[in-house]
Amino acid sequence: MKKSVLLLLLLSTLFTTYSHSQGLKGFKLPNGLTVYIWEDFTKPDVFGMVTVNVGAASDPDNLTGLAHYLEHVMFKGTEKIGTMDWEKEKPIYEQIIAKYDELAATQDAAQREAISLEINKLTVEAAQYMVGNEFSNLTEEMGGMMLNAQTGYDFTRYFNLFPPSEIYRWLELNSERFINPVFRAFQSELETVYEEYNMGQDEQGRQIQSFMLSNIFPGHPYARPVVGYPEHLKNPQLSKLIDFYNTWYVPENMVLILVGNVKASQVRGIIQDKFGRLQARQAPQQKENASWNIKGRKVVSTKLTPYPMLHLAFNGVPQGHPDEIPLEICMSILSNASQTGLLDKLTLEGDFMQASASLANFKEQGRIMISAVPYFDINQRRFNSLRDTEKMLWKELNKLQEGKIEEWLLQSIKSTMIRQFDLAFESSMEKAFRLMESFINKQDVSEVLAYKDRVADISLDEIKAVAKKYLTDDFLVLDIQEGKAPKSEKLEKPGYDPITPLRNVRSAYSNTFASLPVMKKEPEFCDFNEVQQKKINDLSELFYTKNEENEIFTLTLKYGVGRALMPKLDYAVQLMNNAGIMGFYEPQELKQAFSELGASCRFRVDDSYLYVIMEGYEENLQESCNLLTRQILMPKLEEKQLNNIIGGEMQSRMREKDYVESVKDAVSEYLFYQDKSEYLDRLPITEIREMTVSSLTGEFSRATDYEAEVHYVGGRPFDEVYDILSQNLPLKANERPSISPEVKERVFYSENTIFFLPENDAQQSGIYFYIDGKPFNIKERMTISAVNQYLSGGFNGIIIQEIREYRSMAYHTYGRILTPTIPDKPYYFDGFIGTQSDKTVEAIEIFLSMINEMPEYPERINNIKEYLYKAKLSSKPTFRTASQQYEAWRKLGFSEDPAKTELAIIESLTFDDLMKFYNEEIKGKPMAIAIVGDPKQIDIKQLEKFGKVTRLNKNRIFSSK
Repeated sequence: MKKSVLLLLLLSTLFTTYSHSQGLKGFKLPNGLTVYIWEDFTKPDVFGMVTVNVGAASDPDNLTGLAHYLEHVMFKGTEKIGTMDWEKEKPIYEQIIAKYDELAATQDAAQREAISLEINKLTVEAAQYMVGNEFSNLTEEMGGMMLNAQTGYDFTRYFNLFPPSEIYRWLELNSERFINPVFRAFQSELETVYEEYNMGQDEQGRQIQSFMLSNIFPGHPYARPVVGYPEHLKNPQLSKLIDFYNTWYVPENMVLILVGNVKASQVRGIIQDKFGRLQARQAPQQKENASWNIKGRKVVSTKLTPYPMLHLAFNGVPQGHPDEIPLEICMSILSNASQTGLLDKLTLEGDFMQASASLANFKEQGRIMISAVPYFDINQRRFNSLRDTEKMLWKELNKLQEGKIEEWLLQSIKSTMIRQFDLAFESSMEKAFRLMESFINKQDVSEVLAYKDRVADISLDEIKAVAKKYLTDDFLVLDIQEGKAPKSEKLEKPGYDPITPLRNVRSAYSNTFASLPVMKKEPEFCDFNEVQQKKINDLSELFYTKNEENEIFTLTLKYGVGRALMPKLDYAVQLMNNAGIMGFYEPQELKQAFSELGASCRFRVDDSYLYVIMEGYEENLQESCNLLTRQILMPKLEEKQLNNIIGGEMQSRMREKDYVESVKDAVSEYLFYQDKSEYLDRLPITEIREMTVSSLTGEFSRATDYEAEVHYVGGRPFDEVYDILSQNLPLKANERPSISPEVKERVFYSENTIFFLPENDAQQSGIYFYIDGKPFNIKERMTISAVNQYLSGGFNGIIIQEIREYRSMAYHTYGRILTPTIPDKPYYFDGFIGTQSDKTVEAIEIFLSMINEMPEYPERINNIKEYLYKAKLSSKPTFRTASQQYEAWRKLGFSEDPAKTELAIIESLTFDDLMKFYNEEIKGKPMAIAIVGDPKQIDIKQLEKFGKVTRLNKNRIFSSK
């Protein structure tokens, strides 16, 4: 009872101590465009986004995928951007539009092929006026990062980060892109979308999502894939795309959002001048769609996954509905990240392998999803039945409906939701996305900002009422059994001539753009001294960063050993995440104790480090650390949990050969490491089955014998924090010295080598490239960054241009130099193409032509230097990540912000420097290539011209033990 009172007091103060609306300005332009500016001068950059209130749900029923197509071609320029002579290009463009209309009206296959070839011929002709990727080139020139766009069901958003000094040019460019856009190179972009569709067919996660959405939103556009149906993707109309743009992309249906280091009073006039150019037009009303009509219990079954899973789907609410937040709390009462929920208890006790509760909410409708993976009986080697699993789920749902919830659980969940809201608002992107959601859902921004107040006010009676209202007897059961999905349709890429846009030129718009004002900004460097340090033991050390934003602390214990030396830590960590304290707390009771303090903790491991991560409210720091220490020193681990972990691993290994994703991953691992691949050099199943709670407890304990980095971010004074942590953390005296970070040794190939693994189920070939490098010298960092930008920088890299933009051979492709986390270890070249199996040989030829004789475009160097320079000025770690980033830089050999020396290096870079690095470190070096693809469509003899071919089978890339 005392704890519940404390939580109530905590809630009553937390949501009033900090105003999240500080710095937020909002207004509308006369043309109807909504504008939000959120000033935050602690940020080194600005996050800029334009969102349109339309998405895949508004696609015409006979032209699905239109909104997504439009997002792709919105990067192709306008009547000014991306053209050297619009007046000459325009009549060709109009012919292309007419030809697509003719194609859509034609059914005869031969005639359709002839029309498509005419379109290809016209597209190639139009390319003589086209400046390739000019929009992304200009963004790069500004130092813009994270240039991207996303199509959802209810929105399409375009965004990137950029330096504050470039605000004028950003507003100019990102308003101009919406004035008379030209969807040039449409044919090649269609083929790129084909490859995006094909890529999704090899990804199990997308298959599961597609199955679920198609069944929980029957008759609604949310049931369709955002990318569209294959029959519609093959029959596009450019005129319909233009109509879609003219209909929906109107100012009153759009919002401009700027968050970060931007002053509203300085940019409001510029915004009016630039975005005020968009012509005012009325947006149409969106049509009403089919609603939930499930009556009683309905079951839909399929085979999709390596293990059975059950989903119960109920009708929910759309985004912004008054019941949305109470339902979020209901879901957290069932299952939450702190694992204090009703379903979490069953998972912790081993009755489920996994269980979760979530909302699938969109603008028009929402669903409630209750999910579980049944317990695996290790002795009988089978999963519990889905019927029994459903009964157990309903037992917990009934508790929720009846209000049989302890007060501490409700209050701790509300406290956690408020804490997560505060943490999210430390991010400019998260702020922008919340503002976007309010616009899309037609909510007042004050409702979004009042989230914490609303959460704090919700009572147990309200929870009970919404549970009864929505968790009814009308529901859908998605019964997913072990197995593989049937092979889906593959979209074949036609053999059209590639387009070749103009190079070495700038449009008139681009030349004018280069002369636009850029604010002068002096470099501001990171100061390593802002992180205070002090030894805790002989080797372990505290790194303290001041938090000026809120009352939330984050603590990361980083023990200097990982799975590379102690492979059983993978399993020990899984157990520790579900541990109690021996003699004091059962697993969920400990979760409750943490939650009542407003804290949560988790464990994870990688090759180099064991991490203990805790966050919570500073006033409870000492108590939280004390609980954590007792858990680590005296963990109570459950035998049934261990059986679930072992059963999950057994099942995963039994089925890993059946799924294209895991096969591709194993082949890429084999390429780099061969017998040391993580799929080969791993614990045998016999040894895993012999693991005991006791042996894993000992393994975890031995890991904590190593020295640790203690990274703390909070508002309490340093000395006070040091005293608390030094006395209340599990840091042992006489620690073992760490040799981390581990850099795994890769295979060296003395000659060109080809590995081919035949996979009949692959919709796409996965092609992986590898060249070993020499020991890394930090003085080469900027040269390597420039080479990477030249090869694969956004849409401007030569690899993505040649393979994706011009030839439409892949949706995803890259080539880059990867550097180690410590000096003197080798860097290496890593490349990838995902393409249709019958295009495998051609794709490799094109890739190798660029690697063996890299095309030279010296004019690109100025853009690359501008990008690297401005990006370095605006790329600084957040206060949450600063101490770990500074330590990473120190491990590389830096004693101060690398920018202090690297800005000068960037300024002095020449194209000759890039070519020198290429000629010495990439060109002519032995290359290894690994391919996973359909053997019926790949000419093995043709592969031999690239190097010695070794045919792999699955037993060679997966250990059989």
